[in-house]
Amino acid sequence: MSHARIEEVSDSDLSDPSEGDIDDFVDSDILRAVAPKAAPQQQQRPPPQQQQAQPNNLFPGTTTPGPGIQQSDVAGYQCLYPIYFDASRTRAEGRRVPAHLAVENPLAREIATACAALRVSPVFEAMKTHPQDWANPGRVRVNIKDPNNPYLKDIKNKHHLYILVAEHLRKNPTGERSAGLRNVRIPGLPGHPKDDEKWPKPAVPKSWKINEYVPAYSSAMTGGGVSENALRDMMREMGGAPGGPGGMGGMADMMNMLGGMGGMGGPGPSGSAGQLEEGGKKDKKKGKK
Repeated sequence: MSHARIEEVSDSDLSDPSEGDIDDFVDSDILRAVAPKAAPQQQQRPPPQQQQAQPNNLFPGTTTPGPGIQQSDVAGYQCLYPIYFDASRTRAEGRRVPAHLAVENPLAREIATACAALRVSPVFEAMKTHPQDWANPGRVRVNIKDPNNPYLKDIKNKHHLYILVAEHLRKNPTGERSAGLRNVRIPGLPGHPKDDEKWPKPAVPKSWKINEYVPAYSSAMTGGGVSENALRDMMREMGGAPGGPGGMGGMADMMNMLGGMGGMGGPGPSGSAGQLEEGGKKDKKKGKK
């Protein structure tokens, strides 16, 4: 079996056309499994500090990065997010596989494992999030149009890839001891549970649509609850989503809106904007009298 090699990525990226507003690459949160290439005898071997990961541990967060990945290396790659396979989501909320293939608590790390098994050279970005799934970080990039990859003949298109990944996720459900939780560690971020400890649950209101198991570095887990930055990011994402509110008047409006839509997606903002507009008209009428 081929060995994986961990590589860095440059600090730039082409946005994914299918997702819209996606963050650029950050070299500190990307890991990639790359099949080794045949090299002539005279070529220098990698330095000792460039460790190689075993296939059963493709994406260890503590492995020393190797040569950098350039923008051209990932141009045209397909993005896969956990929300695509989430049984708690509807099609309108981001799910992209049939309901009978969706799973509970999908993880990006396990998606990367599925793609590695399919030999599609996955690029695992631990800290990237889907705009509609802020609490479950991680995305995977794959190249399904590589003419030099003989394994792609078994994958018809991206939708077929989704089905193959979903089948893997169904055979490897997320649980307390899942590698997708335990084996992903982000250097410099404290709070990762020990091997003999239970996996903590997100410290957020039950009415919010958040999975039972999310990575330890999730905004819903860091610091024992939702951080101020996470709330700000969520409000910005919801405010800029298609068909969503154009702006919110603060925490009260956000909570009213969340209460009516079970966490994410649903009706627009509270009636405060309409009340202000109506009140303004009344004031004008009084002025005319």
